[in-house]
Amino acid sequence: MSRLRAGCKIEAIQSGESPERRPSKGVRPCRRDDLPEVAALYEQVMRSGRRAAAPRLADYFHRTLFDCPSADPEIPSLVYEDASGRIAAFVASHVRRARFDGRVIRVACGGQLIADPAARGRAVGAILFRARLQGAQDATFTDGASSVARGMYAACGGEAALLKTIAWTRVLRPVRFAADYALGRLRRPQLARRLRPLWRPLDAAAARAARRFLPPAPATRAEPLTARAVLEHMPAVTQSLRLHPDYDEAYLEWLFREMAAVTSRGKLVRSLVRDSGGRFIGWYVYYLKDGVSQVEQVAAVRDASGDVLDHLLHHARANGSAAVRGRLEPQLFEALSRRRCLFSWHGDAAVHSRDAALKGVLLSSKCWLGRMDGDSWMGHHTEAFE
Repeated sequence: MSRLRAGCKIEAIQSGESPERRPSKGVRPCRRDDLPEVAALYEQVMRSGRRAAAPRLADYFHRTLFDCPSADPEIPSLVYEDASGRIAAFVASHVRRARFDGRVIRVACGGQLIADPAARGRAVGAILFRARLQGAQDATFTDGASSVARGMYAACGGEAALLKTIAWTRVLRPVRFAADYALGRLRRPQLARRLRPLWRPLDAAAARAARRFLPPAPATRAEPLTARAVLEHMPAVTQSLRLHPDYDEAYLEWLFREMAAVTSRGKLVRSLVRDSGGRFIGWYVYYLKDGVSQVEQVAAVRDASGDVLDHLLHHARANGSAAVRGRLEPQLFEALSRRRCLFSWHGDAAVHSRDAALKGVLLSSKCWLGRMDGDSWMGHHTEAFE
């Protein structure tokens, strides 16, 4: 706790505010009994604008912050308590285990940071942010950073993870993809859904005219991906990496269950891929949606990335997706380029570590922490929780 209060004092001094005069109790770890109040604040700031939280939102915070098998009391979520004892700000900490050059490290995934609008003049969000970076974790990572959050990382010695700020998109139904995009920009998503039947014959005609641009039928076959299968085959896909997730069965079972529960992102698909001879070559995890399907993880053995991607793209198109989108991982770049993917900069990944060697690897092509290992898949502000 003294370390957290020291972080608050540093922030107050840098902002020109006297910590002795600030009317507050300050930063402390978040407790389970704080979650109804945290959920109410989150509902007000990030969701509906009302102070009454959705009925099951507090339960969701329980499951993701305290019941996760990798939750660590030494790296807690934090709250900022004002002088009256009211929670004025909150920052989540989602702890993940990874291996760096063979040794286990703890990574705090940057979670939800919220502050009561009435308390923002006291920079309570910035105080919490700095306090979290000064925690016991070896590194802090986010794949959902806003421009403001990237600035806060930079001010505290962090950096944008440039290799992880690039997204790839493979268009599968160009007419519907373009129409949905245009109507989405006009903020007319309901109109886009009503008009989709009109795009089907146009996309079918486009497919007949440009069949060579469609994902080919794969020679591979797939089966359901289980937690045990991931652990069995993990060494084959990470042997050339210096930093990668350190999964165990309990965590993977929890992760797959929680990911599947975020139905607002689509239907979770988990597939292990084998070649025509039955040999393991990789796996993929993605949210299948009739619009843009979001890829959470692609793993492959050496020289098999293209075959795994072919199976993924064919599966998505066969099940109605207009496009597939994921985050660029260096080992996938050549295979994605050969499959006519579009690349765009999103700028939503940042890292921080006091260990210069570790930070260097986090920013390099030898680091494999996918979307599935971050917090961007979570449903804090996409689920109804009714």
